Amino acid sequence: MAGLRPIPSGSTEDGHLYPVVDIAGTDPSGRPVRIAIDAFAQPLLLAFLHINCHGCHEFWQGFGDDRSELPVSVSAVVVTKGPETVSPGDVVRAAVGIGRVPIVMSDEAWTDYRVMGYPFFVLIEPAARAVIGETVGFGWADVVSMIRSSRP
Repeated sequence: MAGLRPIPSGSTEDGHLYPVVDIAGTDPSGRPVRIAIDAFAQPLLLAFLHINCHGCHEFWQGFGDDRSELPVSVSAVVVTKGPETVSPGDVVRAAVGIGRVPIVMSDEAWTDYRVMGYPFFVLIEPAARAVIGETVGFGWADVVSMIRSSRP
C-alpha cells in the first residue's frame, strides 16, 4: 500500500469501517503471542505505538497499571513493530509499569490494520469482528472521544 491513506470518514453499510483479523506476533521476551479478537467481551482498543515517538510517550505512561486513562468498559492491547524492526529491549524499557495490557510485537498487524503512522488507535467490536473507530492519537482526550463516539 503506497501513498496517502484517506482519513476515516464514515462506515460501511453495516456501520463498520472494515473487518478485523487476530493478531499474531511475539511479546518483548520473544514468546509467541496470539490475540484472538473473539476472546474479548467488550470493545478492544489496539494502540499502535513506537518507542522513538514523542507523541507516544503519553500513551506508554497512560497504559501503566496505576494510571490507565481508558474507560473501564474497554480492553486494550499495545502493538509495536516486530522484533525485526524494533529492539525488544527498547520495548521493555518503554513499557515499564505496564502489566495488565498485553504488548504484541508484530509488523503484520500494522499491515492488517492499515496503520501508516503512530500513535494510531483502532477500536474493535469483537462480537461483530469489525473496526468501529480509529484515530491518530493527539492525546488521551482524543482517544477517549473516539471511543465514546464510536460506540452505540
